[in-house]
Amino acid sequence: MTKINLFVFAAHHLSGNIAAQRFKGLLKYLDPAKYRIFVFAREPAAGAPAAAVPPAADVTILPLPGHCVGSESSAASSLLTLAAAFVRPLPFLLAGGGGRARPWLVQALAEADRLCAGRLAAGERCVAIGTYSPIDALIAAASLASRHGIGCLQDFRDGFVFEPLGKPGWLRTRMRKLIEARVVAGAGLVTSVSPPLVADFQRRYPHKAAATLPNGYDPADFAAPGGEAGDDTRVAAILARHVPPGTLLVGHFGRIGASDGSASKSLDFLVDALNASPETAANKHVMFVGELTDAERATLERARFSVSVHGPVERTLALRLMQRCDRLLLLTGSRASCATGKLFEYLAAGADIVCISGVRNAATAILAETGAGHSLLTGESASAGDALRIALSPPAATAQRDISPYSKLAQAGMLDRWISEMVQP
Repeated sequence: MTKINLFVFAAHHLSGNIAAQRFKGLLKYLDPAKYRIFVFAREPAAGAPAAAVPPAADVTILPLPGHCVGSESSAASSLLTLAAAFVRPLPFLLAGGGGRARPWLVQALAEADRLCAGRLAAGERCVAIGTYSPIDALIAAASLASRHGIGCLQDFRDGFVFEPLGKPGWLRTRMRKLIEARVVAGAGLVTSVSPPLVADFQRRYPHKAAATLPNGYDPADFAAPGGEAGDDTRVAAILARHVPPGTLLVGHFGRIGASDGSASKSLDFLVDALNASPETAANKHVMFVGELTDAERATLERARFSVSVHGPVERTLALRLMQRCDRLLLLTGSRASCATGKLFEYLAAGADIVCISGVRNAATAILAETGAGHSLLTGESASAGDALRIALSPPAATAQRDISPYSKLAQAGMLDRWISEMVQP
């Protein structure tokens, strides 16, 4: 039986961004006897270390130069990439010149076109997968699928037009809707991270198949709780420096408002609630590991409880620190679709999760479904203080906890079924 070739456009694949974990951990669990995988990524910036990628059989990663649509890209380069959403042959026409100065989209499609043509000539089946963000990856997948008449799966990690992502303005909003419609048009399946996002795609594109492919955790990352000896030493040093002995450790990892401005209000709520209840705050220490905004640091300066701030650390060290926490803190805002990647690493780390949110969203639904923690809403001030006290107290009984649907191993099975259906004659 010939293999199925997957051409995965994941520009962020070699970055340390939490978004990179979405497919980085997923692809290695696909059957190497069935799949041959090519991942088209951006090469790391000069001087920046490449993030570790799990080894996997028959997975080829191609780091390619070039800018993607965004603040770093010139207006001409961005316009060319966006134009390619409407004029599918355009990037292939530009593949012959420009060298490393060509946009990432052109570089990726030049390589993918050559590889795909060769595999099709050998009588093998091929599927293109685009994973947002950036938008360049979705445009690349649509372009390759259109050129060769192959199946296409478009994966939206974020909503693109579902929520106010990117710069505001009616023209940008209109362009996002048009570009999204173009990349969805050629897809056999659209996937996204949470039911609210999938429901939105189903409403706006009723003739397109859409399914939830949630973020998840890689069980291999948590298979050896001891981790690297060096990480253990650094974990011990951080805890000794920041955390008073005998306290219940509440850990928050990653960004808050830098990813979702509305989530900073949940931090305000936490500080106000603990300041107002010395009993709840007693013998607790809240540790923030990651990037905070200036306003968030100012909020923490108001804290009258034990708190510390540690800058960003590499992912392996962050995972070890998570496993040493008694509670894990999740702060979300007003986005109904929010199911941030850190939630799934929290699930696998094992401690109960305390989610403070502006609304009931995908994250609070996952906590209720898995039995992995408590959620409280900032708008319910009268009862939220009591809910926080309960969430930070020792559990009265062992809750039924089932996080298995969010394992990359289980999700690889879902992806395998979808792709298999896509290539059926």
